[in-house]
Amino acid sequence: MTRVLFFAYPMFADFEIAHTLFFLRKIGKATITTATIDGNPVESLGGIVTQANVDIAEVIPENYDLILISGGDGISEVLNNREIHSVLEQFNSLGKPITAICASAALLGKSGLLKGNSFTCNPNNYDVYQEVFTGASYTGKRIEIAGNIVTAKGTAFPEFTQAVLDQLRLWESVEQRDWAYKFCRGDI
Repeated sequence: MTRVLFFAYPMFADFEIAHTLFFLRKIGKATITTATIDGNPVESLGGIVTQANVDIAEVIPENYDLILISGGDGISEVLNNREIHSVLEQFNSLGKPITAICASAALLGKSGLLKGNSFTCNPNNYDVYQEVFTGASYTGKRIEIAGNIVTAKGTAFPEFTQAVLDQLRLWESVEQRDWAYKFCRGDI
């Protein structure tokens, strides 16, 4: 069974990861565990109140196959939280996939996980959080994959969904992967 840790924080961009969560559950039959900084519910940009299953300090990375992090306006509220950085560092040391879209690339930068790697996010996020990206190479592409780390622009929903499921080897065929891309783009 595929086990995904979703890190949610106040004002996360629910729309950026909606397709990814859908395909993780539909195709991958994944179990999604939601962690927040303090184990309390958080409200997304879209006004969806998301209940936490666990406090981030209680997370045992060995129990998960991948961590998924959405972007959003509230990233600055969690950027300096030591517990999330510790979890990210542990995921990385285990070689487990770390997937971040839009502003959440700043968390990876702050954790030191992007040093020596190419990454992407929206240009305005790069400008605002530039100091945490020291030693990393910003490309501005829609998606970047550097080993176990996936970063994407906030509007790269199709590519991000494909890359997340690629990391877990969940696609049953190339045709299924291509169909999902078209679905995320609204072409179906």
